[in-house]
Amino acid sequence: MSYPPAPPPAAEPAPAKQSNGFAVAALVLGLIGLIVFSWIPGINLLTAIPIGILAIIFGIIAIVKSKSRGGKGKGMGLAGLILGVLAIAAAIVMNVVLVDAVKEQCEDPNSEIYGSTQCEDIQNM
Repeated sequence: MSYPPAPPPAAEPAPAKQSNGFAVAALVLGLIGLIVFSWIPGINLLTAIPIGILAIIFGIIAIVKSKSRGGKGKGMGLAGLILGVLAIAAAIVMNVVLVDAVKEQCEDPNSEIYGSTQCEDIQNM
């Protein structure tokens, strides 16, 4: 009496994909900082700049960690880094433009705010 042939060995499960969480965090924070918060004057100093700084930090960490993960997350980390820099730049530019516009109104004798205490405060800055 003979036995049936042995079944073929089971295939090994595919290795789990290693994602780079820092790259995802950098990209999300960079997008939120640039698209949502950097265009709101006044508030952007308290939101867009810290979020942009976090995006830069996480982007740098993601780029460094991508070397040990076979390059996974390098592109997203770089994109998050760039978006973080752009969020900070946009926040600063928006505030400079806003202050210049208000100063211009304060110097115009025909404007409604000419000579007000707010203008004196801005000119003393």
